[in-house]
Amino acid sequence: MSAKMECGAAASAEISTHAISGRAKKPFKLRTPIVREHSRHRQIADVLRLEIAPAGKVSVDGVVWFSIDHADFAGNVPGIRMTRGIIAGIPDTIVLHRGRAYCMEVKADDGQMSEPQKALATALLAANCNYAVVRDAAEAIAVLDTWHIPRARRTAL
Repeated sequence: MSAKMECGAAASAEISTHAISGRAKKPFKLRTPIVREHSRHRQIADVLRLEIAPAGKVSVDGVVWFSIDHADFAGNVPGIRMTRGIIAGIPDTIVLHRGRAYCMEVKADDGQMSEPQKALATALLAANCNYAVVRDAAEAIAVLDTWHIPRARRTAL
């Protein structure tokens, strides 16, 4: 019973605080959520499975793709990772076809490349790799088509 009284007292205190201060609560405004990169990675991986083959499997056209999870690059033991050659800036998805590497960095709508990503992208381009920043599955498919990567054309985007 005292808990009910405390809740009632808290509610009336809140009401009187607003009445005293003269401030009204701001009206709730519904906003479109910003989809972060993880869900975009999944979306792109789903499309690549349909269009090329499962990750790590070679398609009938000789294309293989995979993604690298290195979100916790520094972690608790960055020295161990660095001695293994794990560096910041590695592209999220890599497609291999006819001895060439095609790299895609996935970014949210408001995402920007970090300095290590820019530096590695420059190095990859200098090494004659293809590199693109994509923001969704439609852009990833468009990039594959620009690169002339054979795909099943099962997806209409």
